[in-house]
Amino acid sequence: MKTNELKAEEAKAKTERVLAGAKVVYMATNGSHGHPNVRAMSTVKADGADVLWFVTDAGSSKVAELASDGKAVVYAEASRGGECRVWGSVDVLDDDASRKVVWRNELAEHFPGGASSPELRVLRFNVANGVYCSKAGKKGEFKN
Repeated sequence: MKTNELKAEEAKAKTERVLAGAKVVYMATNGSHGHPNVRAMSTVKADGADVLWFVTDAGSSKVAELASDGKAVVYAEASRGGECRVWGSVDVLDDDASRKVVWRNELAEHFPGGASSPELRVLRFNVANGVYCSKAGKKGEFKN
């Protein structure tokens, strides 16, 4: 192992810290025009570096893109340096159990009908693998 490489366990642990502290991440989906679509997203919940939870509107372009191709990548940057990218698949969910997992009162601004709003969709991002890069240039990859 090179001196600038991190072991997989350490890379995953650092990725978990970045994801847990990120208020905004960037998600890229495969657009219908043949190019990636990148957008800022607020992570509603992170289950380590295994599953990330988001919410979106049923009419969002993300929903249509993910129905066509469920693959995506999420990028996050730590406030004190370091960054991560995680790749995986996204499930678009519309069930009560998933809505309860992600619901918090701040979402009522966008979904006034609460967790049962007909336009609310839950995005469950299932992390397959990732990479962490430190501010000092140390890098490590992991797989789930």
